[in-house]
Order: sequence, then structure tokens, then C-alpha cells
Amino acid sequence: MDQAQNKKILMIEDEDVFIDIFGGKLEQDGFNMTFAKNGAWGIKELMENKYDLVIIDMVMPAMNGDEIVSKLKMEDETRDLPIIVLSASVDDETKQRVEGMGVTSFYVKTHITPSELSEKVTEILK
Repeated sequence: MDQAQNKKILMIEDEDVFIDIFGGKLEQDGFNMTFAKNGAWGIKELMENKYDLVIIDMVMPAMNGDEIVSKLKMEDETRDLPIIVLSASVDDETKQRVEGMGVTSFYVKTHITPSELSEKVTEILK
């Protein structure tokens, strides 16, 4: 798991339970995790620091996942940043729209385990 060393991941998620479950597993697997509790805070983090990957929840206060993804795709510094969207409930239309914006992966929180997420992150960052 030494590939995880020094890989910086920002997780933009407002629910502690998901931060604990998914973020905790990624930390356990050696990733350097930072957490932002809302979209505006997440964007600020991304503009001020370099990350290797960002995990974004779709439904959040202060700025939703769609807005974050489109903002990241507009900025030169973050345009090529791998983005994983992790959402609790989303309709097909939203999923297709967000995938069409160029995110790396899209997962429904209830359909992926923390271990699977960690594997995906490892794969993307290879």
C-alpha cells in the first residue's frame, strides 16, 4: 500500500458518518486525507493546496456537487484533477449529467464499500 503514501485526497462531504466510514478507510490505507464540510470550503481548499484526487458528495450546503465539479473543470489548476463523486441518492439524469462533465468515477454510497472505494482510488492514482 506504499503507493498511497504522500497521495493527498480532499473529501468534500458534510455527513460525519460518511467521513468516518470512507475517509477513515482511506486514512487507514495510508492516504493523506483532508475533509471539507461544504462545497465552498472544499473549493477554497482546492484553490489553496495541491491534491492528487478529490471525492465529492453531491448534496451539500453552501455549494452542491454539480457546482463544485463545473468550477473545478473551469480552472486550469484543477481541470485534470481526478474526481470521484460519492452520492447517497441521485437520479439517473443527474448521474449522467455529472458524468458528462468529466468526472473520473461516480458511485452511490450504498453500493460501494470503503474497501472498494480505496481500491478505486489506488487504481486511479497509479
